Amino acid sequence: MAGYKPYLPKHLHAAFDDFLELYAEHGLRSSDPEWLASRLDPDEVDKWRTDVVGEARLTGDSDPHARLVEMDRDGRAGEILFPDFGRPFELGTPIRESLAGYTRKPEHIAAGLPAHNRWLAEYVSVAPERFGGMANVDFDNVEAAMAEIRWAREAGLRGVLLPTFDDDRPLFSPDFDPIWSLLEDLAMPVNCHVGASSVSNRQFSTKAMSAVPHPACVLPLFNAQTQFFTHQILNHLIWGGVLERHPRLVVVFTEFGSSWVEGALLNMDYTYDGSYLRRDVRSVLRAKPSEYFARQCYLGSSIFSRAEIGARHTIGLDKMMLGMDYPHHEGTWAAGPGTLAYLQATLGACAVPADEARMLLSENAIRVWGMDGEALRTVADRIGPPMAEVLSSPRADLYPRGDVGKPLSSSFGGVGS
Repeated sequence: MAGYKPYLPKHLHAAFDDFLELYAEHGLRSSDPEWLASRLDPDEVDKWRTDVVGEARLTGDSDPHARLVEMDRDGRAGEILFPDFGRPFELGTPIRESLAGYTRKPEHIAAGLPAHNRWLAEYVSVAPERFGGMANVDFDNVEAAMAEIRWAREAGLRGVLLPTFDDDRPLFSPDFDPIWSLLEDLAMPVNCHVGASSVSNRQFSTKAMSAVPHPACVLPLFNAQTQFFTHQILNHLIWGGVLERHPRLVVVFTEFGSSWVEGALLNMDYTYDGSYLRRDVRSVLRAKPSEYFARQCYLGSSIFSRAEIGARHTIGLDKMMLGMDYPHHEGTWAAGPGTLAYLQATLGACAVPADEARMLLSENAIRVWGMDGEALRTVADRIGPPMAEVLSSPRADLYPRGDVGKPLSSSFGGVGS
């Protein structure tokens, strides 16, 4: 966190120094054992301390060279990068900030996100063919947001992370049309991520949290609430007319789960075609909701389950992009015996053909993010296991817990991991 200071305006240095004192006492990343202790059993936390923290496997979160070592070790040729609730003036996850009674000031958000972007641009420049960084942009000031997006494109970042929105100024507000148009023109996808993107910027109620009967109940209660508000992004994009007005805008939904989309689109199509909804809705939406999704939307399927892989054709084989979620505990790279075993327990167990596996593991993402496929192939040939090994059926159940066995979720989302 302290390393962000040179990237912040000098007039905020004193305020940032004050924040660093608060961060030293209350700040936690979602990969820190102290945070994991609030959601995992003690034996899992001890194993994390020994096998991951003790082996310095988390240093790639801030050191790109260390991350490349970890990626090579795991067989990952390239990655799309998201902030891990550790941007300037950010104390931790939204739940963590609510528990600490902390709220970021608007001016700190407005300055902190560009500071993170400049740090990130330096990070990805170490291996631009392997890293796809997401620019963090605050939409409140539209002109400033557009200037930051233009800078991000010039700096080599490949997309924009969708922020949270105020209830009184929703993402379908005409105010934001210039931003969507710019993203179309620059061919920069907008990426939604659970916990970072939402139709509402309301904070979790500390009173509600204090009423929870046991600490283990906090995440099932409030993660479900988070999932609900993030899933509404698709509703806002479609029924708010954003995808109609901006037909070249590409949207990715990451870590929302994948299977919820099928039921959500069935319900939205029925609302459009079969319900008593006023027919003049067609003056605003000239296509069915599922047609907008098919034209413009994709899924960052992490952490994916065996059930989701089994349902890949109904979810959308050409839509799913499999994610490994470094440096989180539930990521395929760390939970259990590693990514190869995870792929065998999901793709291998579902007898996924090689051509379909290539779509899920690389081709969809290369197309959406504009990555250099030839450069990634060179890396993959050097570090990756053979496809036949990736698609081997598992010999034993190595994942009695975690996301491998997670059932298909509803449109309200499931609390995985």
